[in-house]
Amino acid sequence: MADGTRLSRSNGRERSTRRRFLAGTSVAAAAGVAGCNGLLGSSDESNTGPETVTFGTLTIPAVAEVLVAKDRGYFEERDIELEVERIQSAQRATPQLASGDLDTATGSVGAGLFNSMAQDVEISVVADQTQYWRGQPSSNKVLIRPEKYSEGMTLADVSEDFTIALHGKGNVDAYIWARLLQRNDMTWGDVRTREILYTNMTGAMSAGEIDAAAIPDPLGLGMVNETGAKRLLYASEVAPRMQIGVYLFGEPFMQDRPEIARRWLEAYLLGVREYYELGGFPSDEVASIVSEEFDLRKNLIKMSIPSLPHKNGRLNRESIMSQQAYHHCRGEVEEQAEESAIVDESLLEEALDDVGRLDDPEPAVETINEWGQTSPKPYSELETIDEPEGFPADPLCE
Repeated sequence: MADGTRLSRSNGRERSTRRRFLAGTSVAAAAGVAGCNGLLGSSDESNTGPETVTFGTLTIPAVAEVLVAKDRGYFEERDIELEVERIQSAQRATPQLASGDLDTATGSVGAGLFNSMAQDVEISVVADQTQYWRGQPSSNKVLIRPEKYSEGMTLADVSEDFTIALHGKGNVDAYIWARLLQRNDMTWGDVRTREILYTNMTGAMSAGEIDAAAIPDPLGLGMVNETGAKRLLYASEVAPRMQIGVYLFGEPFMQDRPEIARRWLEAYLLGVREYYELGGFPSDEVASIVSEEFDLRKNLIKMSIPSLPHKNGRLNRESIMSQQAYHHCRGEVEEQAEESAIVDESLLEEALDDVGRLDDPEPAVETINEWGQTSPKPYSELETIDEPEGFPADPLCE
């Protein structure tokens, strides 16, 4: 079964390459015919207007680079009309991507994504949205209900009736919690869990239904403000080089409109670089762009710890495969897909050919610390890294 899946995905890539070749020759032939028609005096009907591209996303500041690109007209300059659509998760958006109802989407790395790809659902991870860099404070924080928190505590200090909120068993927050459990010589049997959406976690903590959550800003900031929750640690302390979020393309978009898909990535790359020029989330301009698109409070965006996307859009493939291996050991991923069936950076490479590759594309952690000084609520620098060794240990997979 595994070999069959990999073969099917491989053949899909070959078909994609062939279709791109045929599409290119068709365009060239059409251009030649149009040129001849022009010489004969026929009207030029080649200008058909911008191409609509649908982009599915949660209402999160982490897609600021795409929103900045839209605001700056980078999509418009490439004859793309970007339609932003709200989704609940990348997992729920995969059928729409595979059918062509959505062209591109963003979401977190998780079991649902890996299962879709192992089952030959026609989607690909194409570019970086959010990844951690060793030593950076992260927007995902592990927060503890104040009644269960004590200064200097570790997770091992919690009582048996400690309940952790999980956005989903195979989600990124579950991976973060697993690494934290192992770091404290604990297993899932030492805590209770409750599946609940990020957006409902603050209410659940206020009601005393959960004691802790690994939750991203600005939702984390809201939880602190409304419940008095205390930060146990940054998620990047236990997962210092984690690929959190990615951009996804549906195969219909990549195969049927490869030129448009490439131009989308060009605009995205320019948006990434403009995002850095503006100064990340603490920038009033960046915060205003995100606030207007998603109707989020601008002050909360400015206080959120910024994401640091790779300036050439590249992904942390090792982290992606490590997460798949963990979810597989837990039984949440039935069959592991090969890296080539998950990640396809071919169009990103083509986009980089056009916009140029930066020689020093990895962001410096000092950048995020400098931005923090201009935030309405400066955040502390990351002081320790407590990455568990030999993760995942066998008891954690039971």
